Amino acid sequence: MLTARLLDRLSVGGPLWVWLRNARVWSRNWKTSLVGTIGEPLFYFLGLGYGLSTIVPPIGGLSYLNYVVPGLMLSAVMHSTTIEATYSTFSKLEHQQIHASMTLAPLTFEEIVLGEMLWAVTKGLASGITVLLLAFLTGVVPPWPGILLVGLLLLGGLIFASLGMIVTSLAKSYDSFNYYFTLVISPMFFFSGIFFPLDSLGPWAGVISWLFPLTHLVAVSRALCHGTAGGALLPELAWLTLFAVLAFAAAVKLMAKRFFP
Repeated sequence: MLTARLLDRLSVGGPLWVWLRNARVWSRNWKTSLVGTIGEPLFYFLGLGYGLSTIVPPIGGLSYLNYVVPGLMLSAVMHSTTIEATYSTFSKLEHQQIHASMTLAPLTFEEIVLGEMLWAVTKGLASGITVLLLAFLTGVVPPWPGILLVGLLLLGGLIFASLGMIVTSLAKSYDSFNYYFTLVISPMFFFSGIFFPLDSLGPWAGVISWLFPLTHLVAVSRALCHGTAGGALLPELAWLTLFAVLAFAAAVKLMAKRFFP
């Protein structure tokens, strides 16, 4: 019911105009922005991928580079999308009053939030595709079925954009984001199966890591990268889709509640 009511207040044109506004602002400083959007994933690929593969033995029959790259592209999406959905969105909402100005146009606040999410997903997709292209060029990931990873990157971007918006709706200041990045993003980065198998963590840590959406995204990504995708991944995809829908609905509702208390 909640999702149905949200869809009634959304149109295609509204979020697109918000996205275009953000893209136009970005185009004025695109060179500076690309340093973080593309540079950081590049260094992750070279340092954590190629660098550690020289000293870490193969895992499950895969070289460490082949093992870690499927997760690195999702973590790149997570970091880039989250920064845009938290710090940047909070600035527009609280300090620049951009969203208040947008409500004077024929836009619903739900459309504004969705437009901001789409922009955050776009930034995350650029980071994830950077790693994916490097994986294609180095032969770590074959073009097929590797191209299917673009859809997975989009799904991951939507999830992390929604989670970021939820945190933004509750934040009182920039310092509030320290809790989210320290207590959620950092543990999810290190304990979602990117760098080592989760079964080595023990039962309790395994249960906690299962709750992280990044864990399931990494599992699907690794299967697509190495051609082991099958019916066993359907529950993972179903869980991720449900998580994305619920997180999106909660993000729109909480952001609107903050703006219209």
